[in-house]
Amino acid sequence: MEHSIQLDHITLGVCYYPEHWPETLWEDDLIRMKEHGIEVIRIAEFAWNLFEPTQGNFTFAFFDRFMEAVRRQEMKVIFCTPTATPPAWLTEAYPEVLNVDLEGHPVYHGMRRHYNYNSPVYRRFTETIVEKLAEHYGSHPNIIGWQIDNELNCECDVFYSEADHRAFREYLKNKYQMLDNLNESLGMTFWNQTYTDWNQVYLPRKNYHNSPNPHLALEEKKFFSQSAVSYCKLQSDILRRYLKNGQFITTNGHFGHLDYQELMDQSLDFLCYDSYPDFAFDLGADPKRPGNLNDRKWSWSLIKTRSISSNFGIMEQQSGANGWTTRMEAPAPKPGQMRLWTMQSIAHGADFISYFRWRTCWIGTEIYWHGLNDYSNEPNRRLEELKAIYRDIRVMGEIAGAKYQAKIAVVKDYPNEWDGEHDRWHGPLSNFSDDGWFRATQLTHTPCDFLYLWQKSSLQELAAYDVLIYPHATILTEETAGLLKKYVEQGGTLVFGARTGYKDEYGRCPMRPMAGYAGELCGVRIADYTFLGPYDEKQTAVWNGKEIDAPFFNDVLEVTAPEAKVEASFTSNYYQGSPALVSRKIGRGTAYYFGAGFSMETAKAFLTELGIGAPYSDCLTIPPQCELAVRKKGGQEYFFVLNYKEYPCTVELKQPMKDILSGRERSGAQELPPYGVMVLSR
Repeated sequence: MEHSIQLDHITLGVCYYPEHWPETLWEDDLIRMKEHGIEVIRIAEFAWNLFEPTQGNFTFAFFDRFMEAVRRQEMKVIFCTPTATPPAWLTEAYPEVLNVDLEGHPVYHGMRRHYNYNSPVYRRFTETIVEKLAEHYGSHPNIIGWQIDNELNCECDVFYSEADHRAFREYLKNKYQMLDNLNESLGMTFWNQTYTDWNQVYLPRKNYHNSPNPHLALEEKKFFSQSAVSYCKLQSDILRRYLKNGQFITTNGHFGHLDYQELMDQSLDFLCYDSYPDFAFDLGADPKRPGNLNDRKWSWSLIKTRSISSNFGIMEQQSGANGWTTRMEAPAPKPGQMRLWTMQSIAHGADFISYFRWRTCWIGTEIYWHGLNDYSNEPNRRLEELKAIYRDIRVMGEIAGAKYQAKIAVVKDYPNEWDGEHDRWHGPLSNFSDDGWFRATQLTHTPCDFLYLWQKSSLQELAAYDVLIYPHATILTEETAGLLKKYVEQGGTLVFGARTGYKDEYGRCPMRPMAGYAGELCGVRIADYTFLGPYDEKQTAVWNGKEIDAPFFNDVLEVTAPEAKVEASFTSNYYQGSPALVSRKIGRGTAYYFGAGFSMETAKAFLTELGIGAPYSDCLTIPPQCELAVRKKGGQEYFFVLNYKEYPCTVELKQPMKDILSGRERSGAQELPPYGVMVLSR
């Protein structure tokens, strides 16, 4: 099942908090929203106390009054379940609902997301409030959809309450059935960790070295994900009993220790993301470091969102400076950047853009998290920019539903991501190569997808791509290797990097030739391997007469299959002359094993040698400061060219194209202003 927002035009929305403002402002706010092109508002995600001010006493009067104003102004609504912030009466009377940190300290009331998913008490209260809201508002004609909670696993993605320890035991019992199976699978014989009673089993707890059993730590992450998925499903199952008029169910953001393929499969129609591009700038680092591409790094997050929902929504699009009273995150968007970031989201597949927030809050922790309106509620440049965005959106309606076009995908999976959190040999390597592929695809203007593999992945999904890059699949099961082999046999190109295939599904290193099933697939074995330390020479390899970077970690290869071919050899270190890159023809395709990480230059070399880089250079010449994204609908292609810099640039159109925003036909050299956007079609 494809998860995709279904809209007939690009739609603008905004996050609104009627509980923060006098009722006398509501109507005027809604009218002004409509004047600026806002069609949808998101409400109620932190408003539990207004529905249940004391235990078991429900009232809907406040939001009924607000929804009456909504009805008069014909505004559409995304209604939220308010479970991200349980009321004080609940946490005071039932402290067992609170989350607990690794050292056993409770997380007290006063913030948000301070509950735990596995508390039976909290789940009962959740069932009740969701049911009451669904009964009361489920058939409301202005409500087009529901958001579950707010940013699941944001703020905190680990949980150590007593309820979590108990639920973890049950999770392990269901999975392993017997303690002997658990002890064997998770390597408990090491350091005498063997369990003899289920009551001895806990989530990893703080120890002297703060270094948990790695196999138990991997199960912990899988359990955290299952807990969040189960909690979301608890709510979606209730809501679906009351949905009317095609209402959808979604949630917002993507965060750690959460398998979004499972989440979508169990609960949601599509995903919404919260896009704050200025988060890409680490205020403690040098933002001007050459080549870091922080100006567009949020595109990497939008690619991940698209891997979950091909067409998605943005529930919170940055519209002002970001910051809390306790931290400052980012400066105010410069003139033109809010429009640029809106188009960045649309370019990557968003058909719904909701800004955070309508008005900068005057109370609480987020008084420095700015919205479209300032505290003064007077006209400002951001509202003027929103009007310009609205003018653009009105002429871009035909793009809704168009699919992002990419013939290359970086393959990922959650077990490897979670295992890499503790494994300092492959976790940092994966992050290094992610950065290399991001920068290479951006600077060569090669549209790229993510492809997350899970138990329901199909050959059809893989076959949509000419090339799959699976940089460091440390955990690679026989089933996944079999699927990848079928992909190659039917004509695909597959590229592995170093540290692939040497672990099993539990994160153990079994006694078998490395790189396990990847080695069998590529016709290689790992004869030796080493992390490249600070005193090692810069490692390179020669491929088709060209020297390419072979950084970070090296797998020294041996060929084991007669049809496998050495493509490149290392040029230095004690393994100089040994194979660094091996290819193997399988059916109509080719599998590659590269015994190193992928720097930007390495990734560029692969794009060139495999003939997949810069696929649109026949019609466009684009400077490096710009991003290219392509969406397609029917036979129509839409090209987004986004200038992330504060100075203009020139884009060369090698053939006539229609400028969607102006309605004119263009060709030849075109100037793109600072933070400018061009949307073309052919």
